[in-house]
Order: sequence, then C-alpha cells, then structure tokens
Amino acid sequence: MQRKYTFFSLVGTTLTLFFLVSLYYVQEYYEMKSAIVRQTAKDAIHQLIYSEREYESLRDQFVSVTELLSHSRSLFDYANQPSASNKAIVEEVWGSVVKNQRWYSQLRFLDNNGVEKIRLDHSHLDSISTIATTLQDKSQRDYFSYARTLKNEQIGSWGIDLEMENGQYVQPYTPALRIMTPVSSEGERLGYLMLNVDVWYLASRLNYSPDNDFRPSLINHNGFYLANKNPNFLFGHILSERKEYNLANYYPAAWQAMTTSEQDTGYVVEKGGIVAYKKLGLMPNTTLYLTVVLDQHRLFERSTEQLRSLKQEATLVFILVLAFAVPATWALLYYRNRSIESQLARAALSGMSAVLISDRYHRAMMINDEFTQLTGFSEDQLRMKNVIKLLMGDDHFETMLEIFETVSHDELWEGEVTLSTTRKDHGQVIALMRTQRVLSKVGRVSYYITSLVDISERKELENRLRILSEKDELTQLWNRRKFEIELRKTARILERYPEAQPSCLALLDIDYFKRVNDDLGHDEGDRVISQISAIMMDTLRDTDFIARIGGEEFAVIMPQTSVAEAEIALNRLRIIVEMSEQVPVTISIGLTDLTGDNTRCYKCADIALYESKAHGRNRVSICHSSDDIA
Repeated sequence: MQRKYTFFSLVGTTLTLFFLVSLYYVQEYYEMKSAIVRQTAKDAIHQLIYSEREYESLRDQFVSVTELLSHSRSLFDYANQPSASNKAIVEEVWGSVVKNQRWYSQLRFLDNNGVEKIRLDHSHLDSISTIATTLQDKSQRDYFSYARTLKNEQIGSWGIDLEMENGQYVQPYTPALRIMTPVSSEGERLGYLMLNVDVWYLASRLNYSPDNDFRPSLINHNGFYLANKNPNFLFGHILSERKEYNLANYYPAAWQAMTTSEQDTGYVVEKGGIVAYKKLGLMPNTTLYLTVVLDQHRLFERSTEQLRSLKQEATLVFILVLAFAVPATWALLYYRNRSIESQLARAALSGMSAVLISDRYHRAMMINDEFTQLTGFSEDQLRMKNVIKLLMGDDHFETMLEIFETVSHDELWEGEVTLSTTRKDHGQVIALMRTQRVLSKVGRVSYYITSLVDISERKELENRLRILSEKDELTQLWNRRKFEIELRKTARILERYPEAQPSCLALLDIDYFKRVNDDLGHDEGDRVISQISAIMMDTLRDTDFIARIGGEEFAVIMPQTSVAEAEIALNRLRIIVEMSEQVPVTISIGLTDLTGDNTRCYKCADIALYESKAHGRNRVSICHSSDDIA
C-alpha cells in the first residue's frame, strides 16, 4: 500500500509538474511570438525611418539643384536670346549635373507654349548623356498644365508616372518623378525647367537594406506600388493589367490605418503578418508611403530559430522533471527566476548589434563576435579592462564622464560616439551606443549591457551629400547657397554683438571675362576661373570665407577685419592677379563693412563693384553701410 501510495504520489507530483511546465512554456511560446512581432516591427520601422532620412536628404538636394539651374545665368541668356551658342552652354552645364548627380534621367526647358526647346536624356546604366535633336510639343500633357499654375520661384512635382514619347509609354517601362519650376526674369515668365528623376535608380539606392525582408516598397496615395522587389506589381494606377496589385486590396486594415491615422509611422498586424509604414513627403503636393510587409510565412521563418531554442529548452526541462520529479520543482522555480535574464542575454549576444557585458566597474566580462568585428579587440584583450575608456580615449573624456555619471543615476545612456579601434580598414568608427544598467534584487548594480551599431558609412554619406550641396564643382569654393547661409549667420552675430570686431564683405568680378570665352573658348574660361580661385585661396587668409556666386563672380566674407585692413588685402589680391602670367585678366572689387542688415550690405558691396567697373575696372571701390544708397 505504501509503495502504491508512493507511486501515485510520484505520478501525481510528476503530472502536476508536467502540467505547470507545459503551461509555463505555452505562455512563453505566445510571449515569444508577440515579442518577435514587436521586435520585427521595430526593426522594420527603424529601416523605414532610415530610408525616410535618405529620401529627405535627397529631396533637399533636388530642391537645391532645381533652384540653381532655374536661376543659372546660362539658362537666362538662352531664354532671352535662344542662339546655338547659348543653347550649347546650357547643355554643357546640364551634362555636368547629370554626370555628377545620376538621379536625373531627363532635363528639359519648355517655352511658355509647352514646346521643348532643350532636352538632355541620361541613362545611369551606361552613364551616357544625349542631346535630343527631335523636340516635342508637351502642351497637352497634364503635368504642363499643372506647371503653368505655379507661381514664379515656386517648385512643384507631378507625382510618379511612366515616361512617354510621342503619346506612347517608353519600353521598357520607365517611371519618373517630375520636378518643375517656372523660369522668370524681372517678373517675366520665360518658360519652364523640368527635371525627371529616375525612380528605378532612386529606389535601388535608397531602398537598400542589409536584410532583404526589410527592403521598403514605395506606395502612392491610392495604394498602388511605385517601387517593389517584384517589378510586376508596379504602376497599377497606370497599367490596367496590373490594377489588382494594390496594398489596399491585400491589407485593407493596414491601408485604413495608414490613411486615417494621425501618426506618420506605425505598424499593423494583419493576416498573421506585419505591415509597417512611414508617411513620406518627397516633394510638395506628393504624398507617398514607405512600407515593409512581412507575411505570415516570412514572419514564421524569422522566428524559427528562437522557437526551436524554446522547444529544446522545454524538452530538456521535461527530461529533468521526469528524472528528478520532486527535486525538479526547486530547479524549475530557480530557472523561472533566471529565465528572463538568460533570454535577454542570449538575444543580445546572438543579435546583429555589437554587445558588451561589463561589471559594476565597467570592466569587460563578455563580448560577442559582432563586437570583435566592430572594434578589432578580442575578448582576451579586453577582459577585466574598462572598455569604454579604452575605446573612447582622452579625446572624448567629457563624453565618457557623461556616460558613467548618467548610467550610475539613471537607467541608461544613449548617444552617438567616436571609437578608436584596432581595425586596419578603419582607425575610428562612429557608432550609436546604448549602455544600460541591470540591478540586483537589493538595488545594487549587477552589471552593464552596452550595445553598439556602426553608422560610419551613413555619416560619411551624409557628409558627402552635404559637401556636394555646398561646393562649387569647378573651383571647389563654396557655392552661392552656402554663401547666403554664411552671410546671414555673420549678420546675426554682428546684430547680437554690435561691439564685436568689425567684418567686411567684398564682391569680385573678372573684367572682360566674356572676351575670354568668345576669343579663347569656354575651356579657357573655365581654366581662368579655376586659376583665379586658386590665387584667391593662396592669397587670402584661412579665416576668410570665399565663394563663387556666379559665372565669373566671387564673394569674400572677411571676419574681424576693418574696411582699411580689407582694402589693403584686396588690393594685394588685385595686383597679384594683374601680374600673374597664368591669367590674361584683371579683377574689379566692391567692398563694404558688414552689419546686421545683410541685404543692405550686399547691395552696398554691389554698388561699390559697379563703381569699380564704371571707373575703368581693375580697382577696389568702397561703399560704407552708412552711405546713402537710395
């Protein structure tokens, strides 16, 4: 009887433990699936936010290029006097633009009647630009009617549609985003500048993701695909045979959330999958959506490894329960208390980020392979060392102190840092760092978890795009857009601190430059401009801001310089140019002192430049900001 009782007690205890274990792992299973959905959606949204930043950066570049081209002197000259030589200058400028900024598939100038006057076609596949000899009448196209509604200086866009030639869609299908703006001079409209952005090239560059599942699709305001991994899904709003391929048809709940929610970013779980979205304003009056869609099958495949790990873990516990019935109860309770931390540690160390686990004194206890690949340090090299101090060094001492102080009082610190590594390909790495403390039951710090994400390439791309938008291509001086920003900034400083050291503004113009172009050719003209720019950079101070603001026009902002001092420096520059054997020209200069009114100062400098021209050129004239210039 005792044995029977013992047997049934053991069976009852075992079954009870099995039931509890089963109940626990069923709960863990659903929690893990929910966590996977949340994490996958979070990763998808991070990708969409990154893609949005890339699109916004490119949008600013589109606007900048459109403004520069629509205000170029060569286009004004051609619009006022449409000669073959003026047309050739425009085509040469446009050819340089599409060569260096390969986003554009077509640049056009249309007259007020909608007839093409200049058209340049460009293919990014073979980097070949061609000047169209057969021009077309676009007066009946919808986008031209829209362009005529734009005000002077206003930039508009005509969505994304397929390019047409002579009333027929270009084969293979070629999607384009049309950006347009009126070209006007002194209030008179001369025509329209239109830029076609190659959507194929745009999507291939900006929709890239290291994880193929997170490559975004581009959706228009009606739910049709404009960019997708499957090209057969595209342009259902134009091609009747593809109208069924619409996000609203496949995921109506997600589409409802995207179009009605006040939030620009979010995700919806539908049909067992995830639809993450981000509203995108690529150009004015153009509402688009970036989406990442993972169906139920792909979501399951992404979670297979974690679910398999959970199943293996459950099987092992069942074996332990079967083998040690009653003792397993204590083991199970202990494991339950430790399971959440162990899962977090496994997830961190097996994830895509570089992870460091350090003790309460920030000494390394464990790192993963991604950390070694990012920093070049092995686990043996870092063990029991203060890794954050080693990686950041003395150059970033204040940031390091901020990290230590923040995590000692708050839960975590997040920010962008520059790390010194032992990698041969990169001595320094720019990374996003997240350091979080983990407390014991008594409230003391047990250890820290630090994760790093390498953003060096993204920062380098941002810097290249910024420089591209601010530098003049021929001279590598600052361009007019950057000059105007710097002039306003200097004026604000002088307005806020009127007792500060004086600053000056000078405008320079190459004398009789048109003769150089007409007699010696534009190549010689470009050489002269480049040589003048080099002389200016060699002669003026490093602290002077030098910009090319027009064809042969330059501007110099001279901080902490009086008018008398500036006149001496500029006369020295003028004489060096006059005596140079490298350039057959002279320069005229207009000089003024800078105040908080940058518009008036620019006008004063321009008046002084006009006086230099009027009094024989090759001289420096001064117009003070206090002079009566009305």
